[in-house]
Amino acid sequence: MKRTFTLLALLWLSSTAFSQTRLGFKGGFTLANMRGTASQNGDMDTENGDPIAGFHLGMILDQPAGRNFHIRPELLIVTKGSSFDVDPSVNSKLKFKPYYVEVPVNFVWYKTYPRSGASIFLGGGPAISVGIGGKAEVEGMKTDVFNEGLLKRFDLGLGMIFGVDLPNGLTFNFSTNTGLLNQYDEPRMGNPYNLKMYHSNFNLSIGYLLQ
Repeated sequence: MKRTFTLLALLWLSSTAFSQTRLGFKGGFTLANMRGTASQNGDMDTENGDPIAGFHLGMILDQPAGRNFHIRPELLIVTKGSSFDVDPSVNSKLKFKPYYVEVPVNFVWYKTYPRSGASIFLGGGPAISVGIGGKAEVEGMKTDVFNEGLLKRFDLGLGMIFGVDLPNGLTFNFSTNTGLLNQYDEPRMGNPYNLKMYHSNFNLSIGYLLQ
């Protein structure tokens, strides 16, 4: 009998937790950049590109997973990329503007204030990104950005997020994602300067969680 009541209590707690799961939508402004590194004669050189403005748009799932702890995965379409000087004397630039499907999985500390009903959250976690399209451009010529000698399609990053959920369902947050994998797709002729490239993103978002 005791085991039966224990099982019933666990099932009730589990169903209560899942009943608090909320689905939502978000979108907003993205500031993307890339960092390049190369080496020659043993010397390492690092260059940050010029950031480009873009957007992100997608869905949120908010799942309570304990006291003051939530799991908050997202499914987003995100602009990434950067531009690099090719010949500063004539303002010539190589521009990357790829689009990715990105799945950040955020593990957040979550605190609700009963008097206002508002909640704050802070955390982070891994983010998987898969390229779906975009262009590389130099001197007015454009090509698919996911080509040999340009960018790879798959990236794994580490993100952070901070935000506020309001009782009316509105949610506001700031998030970052720093790529961990080299995105330079080496050409068949080789990579004599050991060039590597990495993404980074800063996002300002507004969204709505269904009640």
